Amino acid sequence: MRIGINTSFPHSSPEEWADILKENGCRAVSFPVDYTKPVSLIDAYVKAARARDIRIAEVGIWDSPFQPDAWKAAQVKERSKEQLCLADYIQADCCVNVSGAFGENWSGCYRENFEDDSYQKTVELVQWLCDEVKPTHTFYTLEPMQWMVPDTPEQYLQLLNDVNRKEFAVHMDLINFIKDPYTYTHMEELICKSFALLGPHIKSCHIKDCLLMPGTTVAIREVPIGEGRMDLPLYLEEIGKLSPDIPVLVEHLPKLEDYINGVNAVKKLLADHASMI
Repeated sequence: MRIGINTSFPHSSPEEWADILKENGCRAVSFPVDYTKPVSLIDAYVKAARARDIRIAEVGIWDSPFQPDAWKAAQVKERSKEQLCLADYIQADCCVNVSGAFGENWSGCYRENFEDDSYQKTVELVQWLCDEVKPTHTFYTLEPMQWMVPDTPEQYLQLLNDVNRKEFAVHMDLINFIKDPYTYTHMEELICKSFALLGPHIKSCHIKDCLLMPGTTVAIREVPIGEGRMDLPLYLEEIGKLSPDIPVLVEHLPKLEDYINGVNAVKKLLADHASMI
């Protein structure tokens, strides 16, 4: 597998960007610019990454096409199409978004997120994107979330079946299936089930850690890798069964130094559990 990071960071050129990644042992990355940038710049990033054997894992969207403002929703829908075109052009492993919240905060938790109609709108949007772009070198994927579609591995499998497009695949972020004390205390079963159901469709993965905080209400927080209770060795073992080149990206950390520490922590887990992974 290829360990890398899901972030951008200050740099003066595509070559410097790729050099920083290579020097810090990153072999996969999310693309740092979007479709609005000149083709010459996009090409320069792709060339710099390939010259250093860095895999472009993801082109991100990270916005909701279902927000209440109709004009903004239409803009996100168009951006989603263009980002998928970009991902196909640069031959990224996938173009990824969350399905999108039905409220002002694109990633927020709202009652409407759980409605049957919201699920159907997600199906129709993914079908529209796949049919409009018809990518041949990439896949459209959704990152699971605790409070929007898909929020369980079973629902993701159902979504794959309902969308019924070969261009639609899976982005795996296992921690986003952990949403209550039961899934937190049954991680082994959750991991095994997720890969049993979705494994053949997974194109890219995120890796992070989580911890159930003390108190009388449920609060499960993301924490730096190694500081939580996530069964990371088992997660990596299952990822390792998919493809020798599948990207695994560290994310949601404040500084580049923290990302590199995360990459090194994942590599140490791989080394420590080499007999199992």
